[in-house]
Amino acid sequence: MNAPFLKEHYDRGLDYEAFVASGEAEGHRPQWDQRYAQLELLPAQKELVRSFAREMHVFCLSGTWCGDCALQGAAMQRIAEANPEKIHLRFIPRSEEHAELIVKNQINAGYRVPVTWFMAEDDEPVARFGDRTLSRYRSMARKALGDEANVEAEPPGDPVRAVLDEVLDEFERVHLVLRTSARLREKHGD
Repeated sequence: MNAPFLKEHYDRGLDYEAFVASGEAEGHRPQWDQRYAQLELLPAQKELVRSFAREMHVFCLSGTWCGDCALQGAAMQRIAEANPEKIHLRFIPRSEEHAELIVKNQINAGYRVPVTWFMAEDDEPVARFGDRTLSRYRSMARKALGDEANVEAEPPGDPVRAVLDEVLDEFERVHLVLRTSARLREKHGD
């Protein structure tokens, strides 16, 4: 998972519209369009993203059929749109064409989607974010395990917006890793 390997896959990725259009129009497109419509950033969120000073390359291994992929993918697209000069987002379909990437990135011994990689401007790996977000797992645990789940947090008022908040937190975390990086601070003289 070094920079050349990640860059190769990032370069083969699709932009959001091309990726969403690659799915079945009647079967999958509506869920992506619905999530995108629900996830417009609030003014404070836009301001935060616009303040990002470091470039990042982001790519997401995803499936057009996947509901969690549509939710996280639409959230990432909204975030990237708020600062297109600094956030460069691509999507990779989960397919045999990308088997080398898929096989090397199992989560809990499974081939999960979505899986997202964050890289610095020079493609050095920074972070990997995979499968569902915390709020989604809390919801799943409540449903599957009931009281045995021991989930202390209250269910979010708007589960879709909760995922946006969690994805935005990850983008902010990566930006701060990049912004405070001694290597990049020396490179940029700041």
